[in-house]
Amino acid sequence: MTIFKILLSSIFIISYTTVNAQDWIDLVTVTGKYSPNNTTEQENTTRNLLSISANVKLPIVLNDNNVLILGLDHQYNSISRNYDDGTGGSFNELPFSSSMLQLGLSHDWNEKSTTLFMAMGRLNSDYFEVDATHLQMAGLALTTTKKTKDFHWKYGVYYNAEFFGPMIVPLFGFNWKINDKWRLKTVLPINLELTYQPKTWFRTGLFFEGINASYRVFNYSTNENDYLDKADNNLSLFSEFHLGKNIWFHIKAGTSIIRSYRTFENSEQMTVKFGPVNIGDNRPKTSPMFNDGLFVESKIIYRLPIDNN
Repeated sequence: MTIFKILLSSIFIISYTTVNAQDWIDLVTVTGKYSPNNTTEQENTTRNLLSISANVKLPIVLNDNNVLILGLDHQYNSISRNYDDGTGGSFNELPFSSSMLQLGLSHDWNEKSTTLFMAMGRLNSDYFEVDATHLQMAGLALTTTKKTKDFHWKYGVYYNAEFFGPMIVPLFGFNWKINDKWRLKTVLPINLELTYQPKTWFRTGLFFEGINASYRVFNYSTNENDYLDKADNNLSLFSEFHLGKNIWFHIKAGTSIIRSYRTFENSEQMTVKFGPVNIGDNRPKTSPMFNDGLFVESKIIYRLPIDNN
């Protein structure tokens, strides 16, 4: 096996959270997600959530122990309100986007431990009046330690300068290849995935992810930039199919859990968010824009297989 394959087999993440000691890396991913007709506190009013994203990763081997990682990610989101006059129409109420540049280094300390250092710059905005206050800087350090060939520990920390205040997330998890068909992997409190792969061309399973992010959005009533606090926890079932030529199709359906999309003024912040705990959060207790609901998601993936033997 080449040095290139040895290094790649230990470094890759899907975005900054789902680090996997697995048999492939996803170099290009295009995703569409839709959650329709979510109820609100207003009678006869529902909202739809649409998300479209694309992600590209590029590894560059520096030497036997180090790999440079470059990544680009863009996501467009839209919250639309359905008409309540019986016409069945809707209008785009709140668009918001995120453009991210990733720069990382994967370093092999020895044959058992690898640490991924990642710096991320984000432009999280509705792109109405963009300035430097729409930028966020984030960082990740995540170590993977091999206990056995089939069980790897993961531990680290993630930081992001969110618009609601600094967010620090301690990370802990593992990747367990139970047998040739079953695998359980998690990086708490971000995600958990249980997969079953009976065939080389098909895999299915259960997936949970917790997402917290913030975006600058323009308040037309005050002519000021507020921010949107997005807290979205999702539980779903998924399946993946190999279409040929390293192309995979991913389909997922599930429900959100304790989902909250709320807007605040820039001065309304918390002291710090430590994991799932908000410290010094004196922001107004407003109702979320919409309640929990069902969603469907699909992906087209360019997946590069790796020989881990």
